Amino acid sequence: MTAIELDSSALTRSVAFTGRLACMTRAEAFEVVRQRGGTPSQTVTKGTKLLIVGELGWPLLDDGRPSNKLSRASAFGIPVASERRFLEWIGKAVPDDVNKTYSVNQLAALSKLSGDLILKLAQLGLLDERSGRFGFRDLASARQIAKLLADGVRLSEIIHAVGQIRKWLPDVGLANVRLHAGPHYSLEVEQPGGRTDKNGQFVLAVDTSRHNLDDLFEQAQSAEEAGDIAEAARLYRTLMKSDPTDASAPFNLGNMLRADGRNVEAEAALRTATRVDPKFSDAWYNLSDLLDEQGRPEAAIECLRTALRVAPHYADAMFNLALLLQRSNQ
Repeated sequence: MTAIELDSSALTRSVAFTGRLACMTRAEAFEVVRQRGGTPSQTVTKGTKLLIVGELGWPLLDDGRPSNKLSRASAFGIPVASERRFLEWIGKAVPDDVNKTYSVNQLAALSKLSGDLILKLAQLGLLDERSGRFGFRDLASARQIAKLLADGVRLSEIIHAVGQIRKWLPDVGLANVRLHAGPHYSLEVEQPGGRTDKNGQFVLAVDTSRHNLDDLFEQAQSAEEAGDIAEAARLYRTLMKSDPTDASAPFNLGNMLRADGRNVEAEAALRTATRVDPKFSDAWYNLSDLLDEQGRPEAAIECLRTALRVAPHYADAMFNLALLLQRSNQ
């Protein structure tokens, strides 16, 4: 299944995520995939069938290279989909063709571009025309193109820049990125740490204290896989401080510490994950398993009941709850 052929059935397979989702937490996205019969994953492997790119956070490293997940997806031939397509598949966004309201003449008048250029941009794939109509994203793209052209940037340079980005981020449009005219009519791309040229090299001072959280998460996982527990724990805790709203880092930290026999710390981390995201059913399930292992069946039962309240079809939680209730004669 190629990126062009993708539809909602892709969510029934092994699905990984990169970047930060604008619409929901990663734990919520994992639950959505599970509800559709798929298997969510934190990592990209040869068995991954789809990589979804979140709208927040840039999927490039500080030196302009694609993030590890995007590189692996490209190497393994794994199709990549945007967050918007993911939302369309789960019924939380209206497909682009439904929101196409502007005619060529209307778009030309609003963007200050000629009608002929509007049609040319659509042919080049810089605008998304559906049955002679354009949407709000197309208006944002057209206005950005008009500004770049007015600043002296050649149309060929704009096309080349978007083409380079699309090698790593399918479905991206000018409405998703911010391009600026640079020295000698070159083009610069706005990123979280500053601006890069078309080759990904930073041209402005970079705030080196700002972490690319997605890349940091992958570094933590790599350290964990290599058996460097201390480094992985340090990175997971850095992530927890950098983004206290994401439950993935404390969840992974808790699982790792439990495997290392550090149950008190593991429990604290898993409880943090459930506090950050009360609907994180896997965190409740793993916390229950840890509590049961420690001889605390009542607390374990309550965790499983919570897991099933937020994920009623969680088969493993149902099975474990039945076992615990039977064991305690309830």
